[in-house]
Amino acid sequence: MKITITESQLTNVILKYITMTIKKFDKCSYEWAEFNCGMGVCCDPYAVGFVLPDKDYNDYLFKLVDGKFYDADGDYPERIKSELPEVCNYPPNIKDNSYDTIIIYEDLYESLRNVFGDIDVWRNSLLNIINSTYGLNTTTLFSEVIYDW
Repeated sequence: MKITITESQLTNVILKYITMTIKKFDKCSYEWAEFNCGMGVCCDPYAVGFVLPDKDYNDYLFKLVDGKFYDADGDYPERIKSELPEVCNYPPNIKDNSYDTIIIYEDLYESLRNVFGDIDVWRNSLLNIINSTYGLNTTTLFSEVIYDW
């Protein structure tokens, strides 16, 4: 039997599922994400990591990234690497429109995939939930599990 539901209904179901299975989903802290810059671990000026309250600071549930400049491997020009300490002195501005992409990590991806199927079914609903929960204006959502940067 095939059942058709609207996107808003699916969004409501996914929100209920997330709030039941991921405790304090709406209470994530955020800070500059990290990458290995060749001088140790540096903050990533193009990525903000969101972490659940009971997790380590770099155990990301998802990242908010600048889709134009973000590089998952941190292969940024030397000019950027030399500016990193300056950027790291300021908190990230998650309202900045250049942060237009969400990258979800394995735990969240697998949890949703196991219940709702392929990411193409629930991508827009999750994007709406994250935007609404954190006041973001992102337009794209990927999983780091399946996306090849």
